[in-house]
Amino acid sequence: MQSTTLPDDSALRRFIQQIARSSGFLESVQRPHEHAGVRLSVSETFALGELVEAGALSQQELAARLGLEKSTVSRLAAGMQERGWISRERDVDDRRLYRLQLTPEGRDVAERVGAELREHHGRLLVRLSAEERAALTVGLGALVRELERFHEQHG
Repeated sequence: MQSTTLPDDSALRRFIQQIARSSGFLESVQRPHEHAGVRLSVSETFALGELVEAGALSQQELAARLGLEKSTVSRLAAGMQERGWISRERDVDDRRLYRLQLTPEGRDVAERVGAELREHHGRLLVRLSAEERAALTVGLGALVRELERFHEQHG
């Protein structure tokens, strides 16, 4: 019987910490940052992206996509509405729900921020070979799958 050697988990943990540190993610979570001339939080950045992709979402759907508490998303949505980025209206089929949609200004901000982030990621990954990009995609996809599974099981 052949034994399988697993990679050292401490190396994976160090890589994840290095990614968070090197990308500036830890710092950007603590305070708003600027993209395309707009100051916004990480949560606002992700929410804009989700709304571009979906078109319209309830606050509960956005909370699930972002992995945030409903009360946090309620405050996030209220702030984004104040900035003129989203409309927030009662769902006609279920008056308990708010339906969120990008306004024209919100769509413009999302497109500008998205374009800047795509350009940044392109510059970051340009030196990776096709094989390295494929391996990174597979590995990160597996990591996300397991993080989601863990979160579902352990809340």
